[in-house]
Amino acid sequence: MSRSHPTEAFPQADYTTSNAKTSATTTTNAQPRRRRRSSGIPGDPIGDTETPALATLGVSMPKTLETDAHSPIVSIISQLIQKSHSNVTIQRGTRGHKSRKAKTLFRRWLRFSLRYTWVNPLIVCLAILSAYAVNPSPSNPLHHAIFLSYPIAATSQYGKGGHDFTFVAFYTIFFSFLREFIMQQVIRPLAIRAGMRTKSKQFRFMEQAYSALYTAVSSPLGLYVMYRSPVWYFNTTAMYEGFPHRQHEGIFKAYYLLQAAFWLQQAIVLILGLEKPRKDYREFVLHHVVTIALIWCSYRFHFAYMGVGVFFTHDISDFFLAVSSHL
Repeated sequence: MSRSHPTEAFPQADYTTSNAKTSATTTTNAQPRRRRRSSGIPGDPIGDTETPALATLGVSMPKTLETDAHSPIVSIISQLIQKSHSNVTIQRGTRGHKSRKAKTLFRRWLRFSLRYTWVNPLIVCLAILSAYAVNPSPSNPLHHAIFLSYPIAATSQYGKGGHDFTFVAFYTIFFSFLREFIMQQVIRPLAIRAGMRTKSKQFRFMEQAYSALYTAVSSPLGLYVMYRSPVWYFNTTAMYEGFPHRQHEGIFKAYYLLQAAFWLQQAIVLILGLEKPRKDYREFVLHHVVTIALIWCSYRFHFAYMGVGVFFTHDISDFFLAVSSHL
């Protein structure tokens, strides 16, 4: 009697046959088999593909729903979604258009500012003057920027204080406008008429001509201020008499602070590179920094009488240097 083997629930797979089929498939097809993206059973429907989603109902809606008279809700939803999509498109287009327009305006303003460098300082000065014109009185904070501060009652003398920095700051902006306007609108046409074709020669002439023009005004003014002060014509003894000198005449103080604003503006021009750098650029920058430090220290520690003599000597020598450079 033969012994029967029990039937296995899971019979063993024939690996020999499957391996042979796999090797045969590999040899016949050189390209690897593409991997499935989904692990779903083939032939099994993923869902009701004829029903559109709410997010795309207004964009890609089946024709059966467009003509379906028995589903008015679907048509209402489709209309609402179409409106929402159109609004989003308009908003995106508007934002993109506004951003492009803002960039274009900024580039135009930047080009215009680089071409006419005197416009922006002029706008700032006019804005400050307009704001002061609303309330033209000493109670207006901008009064300290335009006029001298700390007047002493019943005298022509003025004291010193922190508001003098505001005065210097405003006139630094004013000198920035004045310098660029005179150089571009007045001196440059003269340089072109004189036959200077290259930009380097024009810029050099513009800088020296402006320096000569400024010192032609500041030198006589400094001489007049010195004449009205106890230090007339370099009276060194009066520079120390009654020290410290905490009060000065109005024209004396205005002259001193305007000189500080001029030299501060010149230092800003050098630092920002608005002028063509010279061979002694570092030494020239250091010269301006030391000049500003001396002006502030002499004013702060009440040596302004000495400073007037230095200002006049410096300005008169700069005038002849600027004129002789183009003779």
